[in-house]
Amino acid sequence: MYKQIVRKCVQVVITLFCATLIIFALTHLAPGDPVKLFLGHPGEVAMNDTTAYDDKVHELRSQLGLDQHIAVQYVEWVKRLIRFDLGTSIHTGRSVSSEIAERLPATLLLSICALFIQFVLGMLLGTYSAIKAGKTYDMIIRIICVFLASTPAFVLGLVLIFLFAVTLQVYEISSDASLRRVWLPSLILGLIAAPQIIRVTRANMLSELGQIYILSAISKGLPKRRVVIHAMRNVMLPMITIIGLSFTTLVSGAVVIESIFSWPGVGKYALDSVLLHDYPVIHGYAFVMVAIVIGTHLFVDLLYVLFDPRMRKSRETGVVSNG
Repeated sequence: MYKQIVRKCVQVVITLFCATLIIFALTHLAPGDPVKLFLGHPGEVAMNDTTAYDDKVHELRSQLGLDQHIAVQYVEWVKRLIRFDLGTSIHTGRSVSSEIAERLPATLLLSICALFIQFVLGMLLGTYSAIKAGKTYDMIIRIICVFLASTPAFVLGLVLIFLFAVTLQVYEISSDASLRRVWLPSLILGLIAAPQIIRVTRANMLSELGQIYILSAISKGLPKRRVVIHAMRNVMLPMITIIGLSFTTLVSGAVVIESIFSWPGVGKYALDSVLLHDYPVIHGYAFVMVAIVIGTHLFVDLLYVLFDPRMRKSRETGVVSNG
């Protein structure tokens, strides 16, 4: 058990180290100069003397440490990460950690609401589709899954904004992260992500309904509702992994929806920073997202140990080791 914990910790450290390399390299390979984007072109800032403009560029680049070798910049960034310092934004002059901390609750609220909608729709429709396998309702649900899975989030978002905000006028268009605004963007994210859980639930439920103990329960006259409840207990276990992966996808992939709805989350903040080549913000956002993904996967592993007696017993005895 302790060896597995140590191994998991080593894997986390190695993954984070590789992630920092990839994040830093991809950011600096992108075209554009963050300092010139911040200052603007000489004509835009009314600087007729290009020498003064160049001096200002060099001065700011030196202040930000961008004049150093890229390897030195990477080492300095990693040193700050070890101290939990994500740096300072080029354009706002504020701590990146503070700005992300201010916006992260809005993204988490949106993601949790979307995950709840995704889970409820996925389990209900997936179970009903399995019960009605091969019938009309099953075909309708499968067609809906194909439609939702193939529809881009921004298309569905714009259509529902026009419907609820413009036509019906039941949705408020603003830029605050309130409960009265979260239902529509979370509904869109939940609908887009629901087909994954619907398909997995349907497949697992069909497999479970064909088990001997289910057939035996049906032959003994057990009500269909109780049979389905018994089957769902075993179907729920694979859902832990799907839900964990869906949560990380929602947190890190809500950029488009946050931009469409002007939702003040970290996704919109990161997108605006990418357009401005704000390196510290991009680095900080990417690193936080990677840390959330890794942390969620570790949490899912712990849930597996708690909910699956077979894994708990194997880890306690050391008979099975799947890392």
